Amino acid sequence: MKNPDDPRFWVIDPDAADVVRRIYRLALEGNGPMQIATALCEAGILNPSAYRTSKGISKCGSKSTLEPTKWNHTTVKKILSLQEYCGDVINFKSYSKSYKMKRRIENPEENRAIFLNVHEPIIDRISWEKVQSLHTTRRRRTTVTQEPSVFSGIMKCPECGGNLNFHFNQNNHDIKFFSCKNHNSGLRKCSSTHYIRLDFLEQVVLYEVKRLAAFANEYENDFIKAMMGRSARVAETDRARKQRELDVLLARDKELDMLFERLYEDNVSGKIDDARFAKMAKRYEQEQGEAAGKIKALRLELKKADGKKMDMDFFLETIRRYTDATTITRRMVGELIDHIDVYHAEKRDGVTNQRVVIHYNCIGAFDVPDRRKIPEADIIMETRKGVALSYAPVQIAV
Repeated sequence: MKNPDDPRFWVIDPDAADVVRRIYRLALEGNGPMQIATALCEAGILNPSAYRTSKGISKCGSKSTLEPTKWNHTTVKKILSLQEYCGDVINFKSYSKSYKMKRRIENPEENRAIFLNVHEPIIDRISWEKVQSLHTTRRRRTTVTQEPSVFSGIMKCPECGGNLNFHFNQNNHDIKFFSCKNHNSGLRKCSSTHYIRLDFLEQVVLYEVKRLAAFANEYENDFIKAMMGRSARVAETDRARKQRELDVLLARDKELDMLFERLYEDNVSGKIDDARFAKMAKRYEQEQGEAAGKIKALRLELKKADGKKMDMDFFLETIRRYTDATTITRRMVGELIDHIDVYHAEKRDGVTNQRVVIHYNCIGAFDVPDRRKIPEADIIMETRKGVALSYAPVQIAV
């Protein structure tokens, strides 16, 4: 709502804000827009149009014909995309080519003006960014078991960079596992399967999350110190990588302009015929078009990265909620984990070990130092073909 004392700023409507927080909480638990809309309908919550009417707020345009508690999934999807809930103000979201033209045209994100932290936020920035990543990840078709894993979409292969797909054993559906899609595709782009059982993975993740929570509780100052340094390094490394990629693309784009100019001159001088010119020009234009799309995306990501900041108190509060966790939930995975690297199991001295690296939101890979009161466990499981697989954390300098 507009602040009655100063209309330049907004104030939070507590009733509406509770609904928005509920929508984001459901999204972090792994629910899609349609599932969230159904849950809101069943709870009897007024949709935005009906809520405005109940408050005596009029809005231009046609009146909604939906029932007051009927929610549309497109409404939920829009709510989940609004950056304004983080406390930001975004100007120039649309424009008109002419005063004669009634329809507004959406402005590209890189042309918008974003002012961070102008008013009180409803959703913390970390949760908002996590929801954006969840809803831009392609959802896999539900398996025959009708039980998609909470880890689907975040399992990564460190060798080829591809995703690990979720499968189940054809003879025994109780055996569920992940394996590299590029190894199983038939093209063999990846040399190893990077196979990991779901039940083994759940034990590893639960063990590491409880260790991280115990470390945050018992050694808060040490944790904050390590987290601040790692967060800054992760952000800087990611930004430097994107900047290098952008520089390479810009250099190639400039090179393509020069190649196209030479090609045109060769065609005019008769060095190459028209058919050859058309074929090569089409290839250059196609490559330049693809590069332009990547350049635009990278510039947008770099612009957004400048506005990101680490909320130490929020991360501490979040991780502490899982100190006594006994099971893995969608919300736990959504709030804490960015992605998980699974290395191929290796056998050394008669023992088969598998390395699993959890990359947490904002702080990246973080290996908990060995301290008193930090839980320790030997995770060993009988996997396929009777192989006893064990997990041992790999120390990472912090």
